[in-house]
Amino acid sequence: MGHGYAPGHALPVADVAPDPVPPLTGGRKPPVVIVGLPRSGTTWTMRVLGTSPGTVKVLEPDHEEKFAAAIHAKRRLGRYPCLVPGQQAAAYRELWEWVLAGGQDSWRSVQARRLLGPRYESRIFAEKMDLTTEVAALLARNPRPSKQYLGRVVAKSIHAHMSLEWLAQEFDITPLVLLRHPASVLASWMEVNLKESRYSTLESRQDIRTRYLDRWGVGQPGPDRVETLSWRIALLIAVLEEIVADHPTWQVRTHEQLCTDSVATFHTLFDDLGLEWSGATEEYLVANNVAGVGFETKRVASEVVDSWQKRLDDEQLATLRRVLAQFPITTWSDADFERTAPTD
Repeated sequence: MGHGYAPGHALPVADVAPDPVPPLTGGRKPPVVIVGLPRSGTTWTMRVLGTSPGTVKVLEPDHEEKFAAAIHAKRRLGRYPCLVPGQQAAAYRELWEWVLAGGQDSWRSVQARRLLGPRYESRIFAEKMDLTTEVAALLARNPRPSKQYLGRVVAKSIHAHMSLEWLAQEFDITPLVLLRHPASVLASWMEVNLKESRYSTLESRQDIRTRYLDRWGVGQPGPDRVETLSWRIALLIAVLEEIVADHPTWQVRTHEQLCTDSVATFHTLFDDLGLEWSGATEEYLVANNVAGVGFETKRVASEVVDSWQKRLDDEQLATLRRVLAQFPITTWSDADFERTAPTD
């Protein structure tokens, strides 16, 4: 990108807004970009939408563990790029240009993964990268977008919260913001023992504090693990809420809505996104409406909505509610945190 900025420092904003970028879709329906918190149903939603004929699914292309090109593209932006429209981020833009053209894996990307080996993620999130990781990132950098139209892209990201407006200005996309009850997210993060070092910079990033936290009057979380996790969840939800409030035409759904009469609610979402419904979609929903564990996307949808009530104890729930009260979050009211089922 030509700048010596470290993660957490905003890159300079252009004095003059750049000319509108021509859509990559050639007059076709724009790609769908799903953005939501980890463990909020984004993968399930992407796979359901990907049953529509003529779609191409791209799973977390900006995730360093899945695509080495993302290591290079985000090396000066941090795990959660915090970009405002008009800001310069050349490598990150090239990454998304490749994503929105179908995100085809290249020979360089495959070789980079082989070089990194099966446990490279432990090196990436240790605040610095070793030489092997740096070489692999350089090998996979700036992937080339497909020159052929592969289909309507349905991509999902759990890292693009603070750069979604930037993406929507740079590219012709249809954003889909997915929210989930904070208590369900917290219970899920704790259940799968989410690697907390991946999100630790959310507290220390000066650009995030300047853009959001200082304006909201939100301080740092305490040392308690549940409080820290709740703080990170609240931050990401508040960011998404603020963005969609400024863009009322964007599509927004909650995981709970999609889990309630999934066939009907997804059918409506398909219509709103301009996606074709097919028998394969309903078959997928029915086939995956069974018990699953961990990172599987199989779940009994009706049992997911209020599962937090049995997975969080009273102290954990009280901590979450105390932290959420510090943030400008309006999707859920106090009544949405009242128990209707006894804890085990």
